[in-house]
Amino acid sequence: MKIKLITIILLTFFTKVQCQDITNFKVDFKLSLDKTFNEKNLNDLFSKYPHLLTPQSDITQLTSNLKGETLTNFPLSNFKNDNLYIDNIDKMLNSENSFQRLFSYLIIGASNDLTKEEQLLNKLKSEKEKGNLVWCGMSLLNLKTKHTTEMFDFLVENEDFGDAHMLPLFINLDKNSLQETAYKRYNSENLKAKILAIQILSQTGKNPETEKIVLDAVKNWDMNIKGYAIYTVKELQIGNLLETFKPFLDNDKTRKIALQALANSPTNGDTEYLKSLTTQKDSISDDLLDCFFESKKIENLKFWLELLKTKKVSGDYYFSVPNNRLIYSEELLPNIQNTLKESRNEKIIEELVRALKSRNDIESTNILIGFLKHKNSSIRYWSADALKGNKNQKVIDLLPSLINDEEYRTTALVNLLIENNINNQQSTFEKIYKNSSEDLDWERSSIEYLANYPLEKHKELFKKILKNEKSDFSIRYDVALGLGRLKDISSVDLLIKVCEETRKESDLNSRTYLEALAMIKGEKAKLEIETYLNSDEDVVKELASELLKKWN
Repeated sequence: MKIKLITIILLTFFTKVQCQDITNFKVDFKLSLDKTFNEKNLNDLFSKYPHLLTPQSDITQLTSNLKGETLTNFPLSNFKNDNLYIDNIDKMLNSENSFQRLFSYLIIGASNDLTKEEQLLNKLKSEKEKGNLVWCGMSLLNLKTKHTTEMFDFLVENEDFGDAHMLPLFINLDKNSLQETAYKRYNSENLKAKILAIQILSQTGKNPETEKIVLDAVKNWDMNIKGYAIYTVKELQIGNLLETFKPFLDNDKTRKIALQALANSPTNGDTEYLKSLTTQKDSISDDLLDCFFESKKIENLKFWLELLKTKKVSGDYYFSVPNNRLIYSEELLPNIQNTLKESRNEKIIEELVRALKSRNDIESTNILIGFLKHKNSSIRYWSADALKGNKNQKVIDLLPSLINDEEYRTTALVNLLIENNINNQQSTFEKIYKNSSEDLDWERSSIEYLANYPLEKHKELFKKILKNEKSDFSIRYDVALGLGRLKDISSVDLLIKVCEETRKESDLNSRTYLEALAMIKGEKAKLEIETYLNSDEDVVKELASELLKKWN
């Protein structure tokens, strides 16, 4: 069984998902005991039961999130107490049929059968099939094994750290066990093992022994791999670094990570040295700015905000507000407001203004309102986006004039109009839609508004869009809801047709159309929704049930 093939199967189950009921699984388990069980049979089970067999897979988790479903770590936990399992799992585990063995690894991991841990560990040594070996390891990781040294050696041999799937599970194992494993392996002759060991220590907490090991690695490792050790210094916030780290600032391979480690240091001298570097020129390098922005110390973020006001920043300097949780802290708010008011760098403003998202205080609101007429469209957009949820009357009063001004309007204003129930702008959005043939964002936004506040005259436009299978999917969803809000009985047949077309790949694709049918009501609409009561998708089944409960 090829790992790549399994991955493809998991990726495609979103559109080919079948019933995942445990009763059906038991039937298929019995069939898998036949000696003719083959690769196709196993593939079919992967497609049919991803939630039951591979809940730890990042692909299964991704598709479940897209569907709004919740996964459990051990969905087959009760099955391990079933006689069907008890009588047969060892036979499968020791079968000469490699596909049966792989299936057993998956089942053991998903059932949390800790009694099979030793057998799985032995399989890591004896299993010859690469794909089987990986899934055996995944099952042990899912069982939260404390045999971290054996798993460490397994990962070094089998994990592709450039595209790691097992490593995230591994670093969630028992921290004390991981630390002891790292202590055993950091001096390995195997380069991959050395690096993994020192990186594990970044996750297991700071103590004198760890500090000594990591700092020795910083001093003695080859420059080509020294950065991995410096990363751990940064994560653990080890101090008193300056004398050791100064030379690393002159080497391209270590400069960036060394700056970050110094910025995270609890030692004042380390941080003060970094600050002194900012005074040497009128301009400031991106990596020096980054080390303050990415620091875990709020004082460094305050200093970063000051630098943005006072220093010349490169034209392509980039930072991401959503990726820094610390920037949303109350303590930083006055500093952010100050920088936004004083900075003249538009690239800085357009990103930093996002830090005011959901801020409803007067000062933040006034800053955002002021930016709604900025010449830079990105600043206008993110300012409007940050005002979502803000019920300040001054904001609400401004919205109609802004959306009618071609110079200042942005698509982010549409959300504000809708959430504040400003429902008299249909003529404006009709014009915008008419002129938006080459601008999908405005096409979507104008239809979104019109569908939320539809007029009788919009019916034909909505139907035309819905009939066109090449129309953007989100626009089709909006016009369907628009027809629903208009309670357009004449659209029922069209909505049913679209439901049947879209459910060919997955019932999930039909949810919005079912909601539209429920708004319109009528016997035809009801009969169509009833066909989803037996959907293979739980979220669709639940939706159909809820819609029918509220029918009268």
